[in-house]
Amino acid sequence: MARKSRKIQAEPQEIVQSSQIFPTAIYARLSVENSGKDDDGAALQNQIDVCREYIKTCPYLSLQSVYSDNGKTGTVFDRPAFNRLMDNIRDGSIKCLVVRDLSRFGRDYIEAGTYLERIFPKLDVRFISVKEQFDTFATDGSNESLMIPLQNLINDLYSKDISRKVSTALRIQMENGSFRWRKLPYGYCWNEERTQIIPDEATAPFVRDIFKWKLEGASLPTMLTLLDDAGAPIPETLQRTEGNMDGVNTICWSRSSVFEILRNPAYEGDKAVGRSKQSVYAGMKEVQVKDRAMWYITEDAHEGLVSREDYDAVQRMMKQASEERKAKMEASRAMRESLVDLFDGKVFCADCGQRMYFHRHKIDKDKRGRWYAAYECSTYVGRRAVRCTAHRIRQDLLNEKVLGALQLQIQTALDYEQIIEDLRDNEADKKLRAKMSYAINSVNLKLRGVGSKRTRLYEDFADGILNEEEYQFAKSTYDEQWEMLNRQLDELVQRRNSYAETLSSDNKWISLLKGLQETKELTKELTDMAIDHIAIYEDGSVELFMKYHDVFVLTGEYLQKICGEESA
Repeated sequence: MARKSRKIQAEPQEIVQSSQIFPTAIYARLSVENSGKDDDGAALQNQIDVCREYIKTCPYLSLQSVYSDNGKTGTVFDRPAFNRLMDNIRDGSIKCLVVRDLSRFGRDYIEAGTYLERIFPKLDVRFISVKEQFDTFATDGSNESLMIPLQNLINDLYSKDISRKVSTALRIQMENGSFRWRKLPYGYCWNEERTQIIPDEATAPFVRDIFKWKLEGASLPTMLTLLDDAGAPIPETLQRTEGNMDGVNTICWSRSSVFEILRNPAYEGDKAVGRSKQSVYAGMKEVQVKDRAMWYITEDAHEGLVSREDYDAVQRMMKQASEERKAKMEASRAMRESLVDLFDGKVFCADCGQRMYFHRHKIDKDKRGRWYAAYECSTYVGRRAVRCTAHRIRQDLLNEKVLGALQLQIQTALDYEQIIEDLRDNEADKKLRAKMSYAINSVNLKLRGVGSKRTRLYEDFADGILNEEEYQFAKSTYDEQWEMLNRQLDELVQRRNSYAETLSSDNKWISLLKGLQETKELTKELTDMAIDHIAIYEDGSVELFMKYHDVFVLTGEYLQKICGEESA
């Protein structure tokens, strides 16, 4: 369809008179405190800084206060900082509210709409959402004008509602036995009509072998070796499609795969579903349900690969072995508790990247019954030596090396502090700060330009200047630019913030290490406070990563940049 001629329109005028100044507040919110990260509120601060940058470009906005709720859900509006904000709005000291995006204001779209359509207009308060480029003073207050910024709230609630409905439907299917297999047990395939699972002759024999070997008393390492030597297809590999094998074990059989087969009721002919749970709407990640009474079991649902007698015998063997392990653990509990893991969850293999197990060992032939502890690569111990090598270090040796590395980092931090003190606020530092501010302002201007184009685009479509195909094509282009510029703005603001923090007198990495100058020995409290993780190399060398290691790296990078500006 040919394009219609454009109507002559005046450029949109700023509604606010230049002489009118709005006392302005910023509101920021996180549902989970610090986004569930050990970042001292960096995510919350980033919201605030984006709003600050926007306000700087608006001479009619005068920032008065910042309000933030850290770890408060958006589904309710009874939040401490928000309540204080509303008190100041009602007493007239705040006349404009700026948020990073509408979801930070609230996720209950009905109540959010009430504030935007009724409460704020009645109190003569201007509301601005930076990301959506939504400004109540640039709309007519109609429901249509609020539709776009409220859509993200509706989508959020809609996705949770869909999750709730799907979960309910799946639970009903599980209860009545009509639930269809999502992931077939190893050793089975679909029949031609895809109505029933049947033994897969390519893999079923290996399942029968695993049960037979277990009944014969074969150890787990022995079974893994037999499976690899026989060329048995690896379960993890079969469950993924070609071209999507990232992070999948394609090398050899794992312990977890054998345990899963030995425990799965599918091999005695029963369909057991509900062995794991996940809920998007409730915010619950997938977890395994260990209590068999909580499963939904349909007996004799398909042909079993082993007899019920053999399956039950294996379960008894595994239960007995579990009880014997618990008894041994209880008998040695006092000795094991004396060997404290100072680096719980912090020690990793430098080559494969996996956590290293903390194992306590009794010294063979020691008449005094002494024990020692060591860290061992979990990949290698898990019998995947083809993927890693024997990384191992004794606990006492690691403690000694970490203490030495810690003392070296303390000295480095003190040296850096002196260098920063000498370079702070010199001409090169000021030049770098100016460049960062210029880049942020430039992106803000581009965002405003794209926002104006998006607004005019819809007007052209409504006036018939653009047909639907033209409108959708142009809209997708502007939407891509919009998202890209928003990402750039977040990155630039975060970079400038990290620069300012790094070169400030309260550099977190330096402050942490200065507080450890008198450290003479390691304790669990000290390692939890100061150490992020430790990498162990095959030759026994140790690499220590302190908390705020990213600040340490940035400190070095920024000092190099300042020196580069000085020499330029």
